[in-house]
Amino acid sequence: MVYRIHFDCADLARTTIAQRPDPLWEVLLGLHVLQGDEEPEVYGPWRERVRGRLTVPERELIALAPPVGYSPDFLTPRAAGEGLEAGLTAVAATPAGQLISELRRLSDSVRLPNWTRRLASGDTGVMTRLVHGLRSFHRTKIAPQLPMISTAIEPAVAQHNSIVANDGFESLIPQLHGSLGWAAPVLSVDMPHVNRDLYLNGRGLRLVPSFFCWKYPMMLLDPTLPPVLVYPVKHDPAPVVVRRPDRDRAVAVLLGRTRAQVLTCISDGACSTSELAARTGISPASASEHARVLHDTGLVTTHRVGSSVRHTLNRVGAEVLAGART
Repeated sequence: MVYRIHFDCADLARTTIAQRPDPLWEVLLGLHVLQGDEEPEVYGPWRERVRGRLTVPERELIALAPPVGYSPDFLTPRAAGEGLEAGLTAVAATPAGQLISELRRLSDSVRLPNWTRRLASGDTGVMTRLVHGLRSFHRTKIAPQLPMISTAIEPAVAQHNSIVANDGFESLIPQLHGSLGWAAPVLSVDMPHVNRDLYLNGRGLRLVPSFFCWKYPMMLLDPTLPPVLVYPVKHDPAPVVVRRPDRDRAVAVLLGRTRAQVLTCISDGACSTSELAARTGISPASASEHARVLHDTGLVTTHRVGSSVRHTLNRVGAEVLAGART
């Protein structure tokens, strides 16, 4: 089975590589991984730790994310590329027609719980609970792994950027994944049980690296949505973050509300100081000062990229957040 993606000149010019994983794609794919037993060396410790710690709203997400087959497109909106909160805002604003159509399609393959009917009917309370579950799963199950995820993703993306800059898009394709092939102007993706064509029609393609996409690249089903191809990045086995709840709660209290907010926003994904200021709603000078303190106390890693700096949650910072939310 082959998924064929048809390019024209405008599509090649508008194809981009995301520099970091998409938070809601990682949530969806993490839910898939959680329900299986694949790649035990990489995901096994994470599964063992997470399965016994799911909250009720997080557990409800499993109904929308079967490990095999279709998952609704509205769970992974394009806005998630702008950060977790932007993505959650987009999920909450999913048009009623899209909700009904996608939940109906999902019900063709799995038995859905009653609350999904209320979701499809526009019950804002159910949508709020769904968004809370997505946010909670990311911040307590995905964010603590960000140091390990960054270690896998950042070198791979840097290499992909270099290949495109030096050798062009065609040379990148075989480096992304073994299931991908290029015969101009068609990008083919070998996928089980999928045989279809997607015409980009000048929209370009967004290539998104993923830690939890473990076997095959993933795409949205709806051809009218902005085209995205999520591809697995190879990574080595690594230990999961060990939480120390009592210590972490105490440290989180000492941070203060604004600084804790800054740390939480950095956990949504690596960002520059100006991006951090926008996420938190504080001035760039204040964001810079809070990020400096978090760096000095060992919760955040800061490194220079060209003329700007980027702030990334490190292992200690992830432990603090995980403990604070226990």
